[in-house]
Amino acid sequence: MTVMEDRLVYRTGSIADEGSALLRAAAAAGHGTRARELLNNGWPDSAREDVELMLWAADYGAYQVIHNRLDEHTTKPMLRIARAWVGVDPIAELRRRLGDATAVVQRRRVPVNEDDHTECIRATAADGRWAEVQTAHRAIVTYIEERLGIGASRDELLARALLDRDPDSINWSESRHSVKDRRDAEATWRWAATVLTDPDSDARRFAAEVVHSLSIDQEPCPQDALTVLRARLAVELDASVLVSLIGAFAEYHGPGYLPEVMAHAEHPDPLVRSRVAGELSLTLMSPGSVQAGADVAAKLARDPDGRVRATALRVLRDYAFDHPVTGEIITANREDPDPRVRVEVLAGLARGGDTAAYEELRRLADEAGEDSPLAMTADAAKGWLQKAKDAHEVPPHVV
Repeated sequence: MTVMEDRLVYRTGSIADEGSALLRAAAAAGHGTRARELLNNGWPDSAREDVELMLWAADYGAYQVIHNRLDEHTTKPMLRIARAWVGVDPIAELRRRLGDATAVVQRRRVPVNEDDHTECIRATAADGRWAEVQTAHRAIVTYIEERLGIGASRDELLARALLDRDPDSINWSESRHSVKDRRDAEATWRWAATVLTDPDSDARRFAAEVVHSLSIDQEPCPQDALTVLRARLAVELDASVLVSLIGAFAEYHGPGYLPEVMAHAEHPDPLVRSRVAGELSLTLMSPGSVQAGADVAAKLARDPDGRVRATALRVLRDYAFDHPVTGEIITANREDPDPRVRVEVLAGLARGGDTAAYEELRRLADEAGEDSPLAMTADAAKGWLQKAKDAHEVPPHVV
């Protein structure tokens, strides 16, 4: 590894200063989302034009600071710095910088954004000095290469994702986004279709996630996709792969009867059953398949797993509220102890005009915060409640 400045070594008890250093502290503490907010909400030019901050971010692995902050003065130096970490043992490098081969190591998982995480590694020397890094350098390299127009091949991006085999990491997701966003969507789909048969289940998962993403916003090769996905759904054994295959097949298929999806309603993994429940919305959209969809959703609403029950209840409430089975299911789950199910039951009762249920749902939403998914559900329930009341009110002129 090339010798780099010791930007990551701090004296014992060192505290970040104001301004740009606060961004550094936010990233070091794992507050990736907050760091992004700070960058986007009126920071002074001195902070936005801090070259050293950007070089530090590339060295530290602070993807959340670098994202959307590239410019002609820092991009190539950041790429060189981040590349120097690829393939290097981060613990050994931190100990080298500290000059202490026995420095004590701490590892923790930290968020990068709302969906992804990375690992934060800190090494503390015997004299109290410490050095810290986040292991997001591959994501940074991938991100910068794409912006410079020198992106790696699809195979290389897959290989980068498979190095730590963590589908929730920013290294994995940045590779996946880069593959999905290639200009030739058909070529990307055909590449992914080939990888769907790879003996490595993690490689198949990566490819399935790419296909699912393509199915949502581009839908290349629709007829071939349905054929390939139908065949893979019949033989795929890995639950994590199946989840994305089911989603992709449903997106390509559209509203209607989905026997290939419903065939997995009794899969042993609750994540698969939950995905099946979610995709039943498409079956419930088509008059000819409503009954079949409602029957499967009703069974899943009695599933042993709370996530599955909650998803099935939500789909029935949103897409088949007037079907007789929906009222039966809401009533049957009224005392469900799972909080996720409880929310869906309360929302269903509010849609039927139950003011007390709405008030309880609103209380829970206020506790969760105004930006929470629960608050969005409560807001929707408020509108449903008003519509239910309006439907039952008798106009004054009617005798």
